[in-house]
Amino acid sequence: MTSESYQTAIAKASEKDYKGAISLFNQILQDQPDLAEAYYQRGLAYFKLGDFQAAIADYTNALRLESNEAKVHFARGLAHLSANQVERAIADAKQAILLKPDYAAAYNLIGTVRQRQGAARKAIASYKKAVEFYLDQRDITNCRRCLGHIRELQVQPQPAPEPVQSAPLIDPHKFLRQAVQKAKQKNYRGAMEDLDWALEIDPLDVWAYVSRGEVKANFGDLQGAIEDSQQAVVLFTQQANQEMAEQMRQTVQTFKTALQKAAKRTWAYQVMSVERMTRPDFGVGTPSRAVQKKLLRLVGDDRKIAAGLVKRLKLKHPGRPEDWYWEKAIYDLERDRS
Repeated sequence: MTSESYQTAIAKASEKDYKGAISLFNQILQDQPDLAEAYYQRGLAYFKLGDFQAAIADYTNALRLESNEAKVHFARGLAHLSANQVERAIADAKQAILLKPDYAAAYNLIGTVRQRQGAARKAIASYKKAVEFYLDQRDITNCRRCLGHIRELQVQPQPAPEPVQSAPLIDPHKFLRQAVQKAKQKNYRGAMEDLDWALEIDPLDVWAYVSRGEVKANFGDLQGAIEDSQQAVVLFTQQANQEMAEQMRQTVQTFKTALQKAAKRTWAYQVMSVERMTRPDFGVGTPSRAVQKKLLRLVGDDRKIAAGLVKRLKLKHPGRPEDWYWEKAIYDLERDRS
């Protein structure tokens, strides 16, 4: 009966019937006063209703029973912050981090407290740690929020530097260089995943557009390279960096010229390959078995479809290594499905 009541209480809370959930948790705790999770869940319901002191009391009872729960320390810290008890909020957030060192939300909470206190440098340091762990968790929404807070704090007047400064936790230029290096090692999919991720995090990262344009050009996607380079021109212009804007305009022109030449080569190759188009081209060259399996899996193990995709790429981009066509077909399919 208690288990069924507990699940019903959880369901009521998820449906935002917090009073109904609290009523059921009251009954459960009468029967099982040592059920720490019930105190925690009732505390969450009280918090949602804005009764922060009741929430704090329940979280404290939960911690009395199970003191090593990072999520409960974080929840109590959040309730303390909502009740304007900022030092207690920081103490709970720090305890949560001791128990769970990669607790991004706890670093975010400390950053919020420090920002309210006007301690910009400490807030930025905490937000940077939160960003580091949100990146690992691929939590785009919260990562963007923390980056927004950091930018907001960086434009504010800063007090004199403190004696000890933390080194930057994220080096975006190093991250982009690593992505380009992956492309040079012919790991195009890995490079594109990194650069797409960088632009999801910060859609105004001009150097990510520059790097992605370079990778796309190396991968034969000249139209995509042109589009990314044109976006870099726009962003450099907005930053009043006319030298780089002009350099990227020249890059755009270079890519456009290459695209025109590629179109001419493709036409000539098509004329010469009319007879070959009626024959399967699946066995030409020596693509690795892993690449073959990946492409076949993406097309439902239909060898004719896979052969057709590779053939079209050979017509469009003649003269490339065999593995390149298979990798490109895989990249195009995964990009279209994302």
